[in-house]
Amino acid sequence: MTQAVIRVIMVHRKAHLVRAYTYRRPTLRTKRSIRAMSSNPCTSQTGLYCESYGNGDPMLFLHGLGGSTFSWRYMVAPFSEGHQVILIDFRGEGKSPKPDDDHYSIIEQGDLIHQFILEHDLKNLTLVGNSYGGAVSLLVAMRLCAENPSRLSKLVLIDAGGYPDHLPLFLKLLRTPIIGWLSVHLLPAKTQIKMVLKKSYYNPANITQQQVDAYAGPLASPGGRHALLEIGKGAIPKDIQQYINGYPTISVPTLILWGEDDRVIPLLIGQRLKAAIPNSRLEQINLAGHIPQEEQPDAVIAHMQAFL
Repeated sequence: MTQAVIRVIMVHRKAHLVRAYTYRRPTLRTKRSIRAMSSNPCTSQTGLYCESYGNGDPMLFLHGLGGSTFSWRYMVAPFSEGHQVILIDFRGEGKSPKPDDDHYSIIEQGDLIHQFILEHDLKNLTLVGNSYGGAVSLLVAMRLCAENPSRLSKLVLIDAGGYPDHLPLFLKLLRTPIIGWLSVHLLPAKTQIKMVLKKSYYNPANITQQQVDAYAGPLASPGGRHALLEIGKGAIPKDIQQYINGYPTISVPTLILWGEDDRVIPLLIGQRLKAAIPNSRLEQINLAGHIPQEEQPDAVIAHMQAFL
């Protein structure tokens, strides 16, 4: 066999291995359930449910609409080796309180996250947000950069919201009078979750019953449907353009990750965020939809570890 042929084979094999690493299904390491790890004590005067793992510079993860700490289950093991990984449920979601009131606007959610950061005196923080959690992360990041830049070190936005156009279909439904109420209250919780997950996945065949059960439980719990409706109605601030104008004030390094087949929030929004945030870069996750941290966790972890 000639040296030229050997080089071609080696290059081809190397390229194949890179692709296999980037787009494989979750490995045994990333599949380690957060339930198999011991959470450090985590309480808050905000009343929000939280979990904390590991030690070091903090990383705070904010989930998407209808999600919970469960969305970050693959992130705990790899990042808690060198960081304090903090998972938190928004008011009205997951295991957080779901009171019968209307204090669920995105501004109020951002205030609670900001209060949590101050309460726990988090510094050199990496803030990570997916979808709705990404939109909240933008609000919190602007506030921290303006008030105390030393608190925020880096920002990671994963298929994040941030603009009033190209809204997800299920968010449009929640914001539609009567139709929103009917869809949330008449459809079984598991049916709603399956519909949203199928829209959010590149390959719906990879959706598990564990996911459906994990997200349907809080929705079906007392106050869950009311909270989801209120969160949807308050997802866009009335003065959103004012906040959009503030995106360039985010001064920390920012990584924007986007599933290449996101049918919930299009890549166009990621490109606009990249153009608006000065020190940012945009990376696509192949074979992934709207929640790549669940569908392609190894690729997300690799991009984030390189960024950190």
